Amino acid sequence: MTNILEQLKTIEHNKIPDLARDKFIEVYTQKYGAQNAEAFFEEQRGFFLAEMTSGSYKNLLAAATGTSIYFAFLFLAINNLSLEKGLSTTCYLECRSQKIGEKPDPNGGRPQAVYERSAVITVTGYGEILLRQRAKQIRSVDNPKVVYDCDTFRYGEDNGQSYVKYEKAIPRPQGARIIACYVRIVKADGTVDYFVLDTDEMLRLKQYSGKSNFGKPNALYGQSADCSDIDTGFLKSKTVKHAFKGYPKLSIGTGGAMESDKDEEPTPAPAATTAAPAAQGVQVDAPEDTPFN
Repeated sequence: MTNILEQLKTIEHNKIPDLARDKFIEVYTQKYGAQNAEAFFEEQRGFFLAEMTSGSYKNLLAAATGTSIYFAFLFLAINNLSLEKGLSTTCYLECRSQKIGEKPDPNGGRPQAVYERSAVITVTGYGEILLRQRAKQIRSVDNPKVVYDCDTFRYGEDNGQSYVKYEKAIPRPQGARIIACYVRIVKADGTVDYFVLDTDEMLRLKQYSGKSNFGKPNALYGQSADCSDIDTGFLKSKTVKHAFKGYPKLSIGTGGAMESDKDEEPTPAPAATTAAPAAQGVQVDAPEDTPFN
């Protein structure tokens, strides 16, 4: 391992997946069997290289450390997650800035923070569902449902169990405004849980988005003051992303992060030395008939 770490300091980034080949196949085989190990490696190698060379984070990834790229690639084998894009994308490759220390200010002021760019596999809400199913925490998750002000909707708890009473207005009048989105979760023991993303939470996430993007929230939050015109596909993906806030943390290993952990108060980071991607993360269009079970 020491030899590999030394090589990672000088090796070209596009050669790192091949350097990790034996370890990738070994890890995958130990956890999921040898039958698909080599095929999975070749498939993910292609996706990974495509993201590094032509993905939205390609410029930032060029400045990432070789070690972070190595562990990000191995993360796919450890968790059996694919970078393949689709309606229910499970993860994506991005680049983050991480504080690694401080250095003295040459002018005698406060010490200056030192940052390092790191490649990270970020697990989407849909990937989190898959991991929690494998961890036997849940059985299934229904499709998210968007609630409008014309619908009949109640959410609460009864004897410690959450419940939702929902009836869609048919026909839905023109100009109906969005007030919530909810998802039904079946736990491993067969009990049912609900997660509701209401207006207050939408506004909190919109505020965070603005803080993280120099005062300009993601346009998909809409133009209204109460998020009532939020993009429905975007809202569904946000609901899935945050559905497990009250559940035990998953152990996912080095090289990755949960997307649900990103919507927290931002920490100061240095200005990017290369152009940042136009849209961070993955926007998933989740139509009514998309299966999550």
